[in-house]
Amino acid sequence: MELKLSLLLVICLLTGITATKYDAFTCNGFQRGELYLDGIAEITPNGLLRLTNTTKIHQGHAFHQEPLHFKNISDGNVYSFSACFVFAILSEYPDFSAHGLAFVLSPTKGLPGALPSQYLGLFNAINNGNTSGHVFAVELDTIFSTEFGDVDDNHVGIDVNGLHSIDAAPASYFVEEIGKFKNLSLKSGEPMQVWIDYSSPEKKLNVTISPICVPKPSHPLLSSFIDLSSVLLDTMYIGFSSATGSILTSHYVLGWSFKMNGQAAALNLSSLPSLPLKKHRRKLTPLIIWLSLGVVVFIAITACCIAYITRRKARYAEGLLPSFSRSSEPPTYDLLTAPFFDRAENHGQKLSEEECSDATLVYCIPLSYADEHILVILTGAITSMLLIGEAYPP
Repeated sequence: MELKLSLLLVICLLTGITATKYDAFTCNGFQRGELYLDGIAEITPNGLLRLTNTTKIHQGHAFHQEPLHFKNISDGNVYSFSACFVFAILSEYPDFSAHGLAFVLSPTKGLPGALPSQYLGLFNAINNGNTSGHVFAVELDTIFSTEFGDVDDNHVGIDVNGLHSIDAAPASYFVEEIGKFKNLSLKSGEPMQVWIDYSSPEKKLNVTISPICVPKPSHPLLSSFIDLSSVLLDTMYIGFSSATGSILTSHYVLGWSFKMNGQAAALNLSSLPSLPLKKHRRKLTPLIIWLSLGVVVFIAITACCIAYITRRKARYAEGLLPSFSRSSEPPTYDLLTAPFFDRAENHGQKLSEEECSDATLVYCIPLSYADEHILVILTGAITSMLLIGEAYPP
């Protein structure tokens, strides 16, 4: 009997060791084989975790190799936990990027079936919002999606089993000197630090963000009361997810620390791997303007050509303007009785009867057989040359 109890005690102790072995870790940079990677995620030679590269409409995941025990078996409550990481988003354009990245807790290592683009590699159209998913995430979103009720195209959100965030706010950090929050651009290409702290006794989750050179602000950006006990399972995988759309964007994690039932260790910022040198990022706005302008001009020219040909044919069919050949003499008209008098214009101004009362004769002389014609108005010693708004048919 005593032997059985001793064996049971040893098993319990070993189980406890296994459960707590990975309850705290710090990564000031990453090594190959240290994380589970899928999709287009990779570890660069200098130790950066690169979740996405310049591949469009794709996703990448990176998870801690071993699952962590998040629940107290005795009462079923989720333990308090703390995470800290440094990230950077580098896009080919200064004002636009792909969809962002997320810190995620998942029942599985990887997120099978998840989609890229607006789904951030976390969900798909079927399981988004499914309470049986047991997925928790903090998103750093750089695309405005009305589908999920996003607050803007530069926000931080808390997601539970779906991308309709239970709490979200534009990315900003609290500045002690001015006593208020200052805006941050997630897609600036600059490294930023995020702290995620969950208090089990308070059932409270705080999310804080700041530039890497700024210490942790005293006020979190998001502070929500939420009981994760119904969301998380006993064992969960912890990691990151990211996705791209039509804009070439690289999402990086430079360092990461985590601790269960305590505060995550501070990262050694000076030892974090360096981001690649920024390339000259193209301006997207002029490109859009020129492409849009080209399309508009093309449509306008096409419409004018169609209208021009249609009206010429219609007028010719009605017999309003007689045809003539290159060898024929220009026809003459009494200006006031000419069939095109109501269409004659002088620099965009329609001719009035009063203006034409002294004109005795009108000649229509073609500028070319495809363009407008000149009205030559004879008024004694003065000859005026006006343009008629409608061209003669050739």
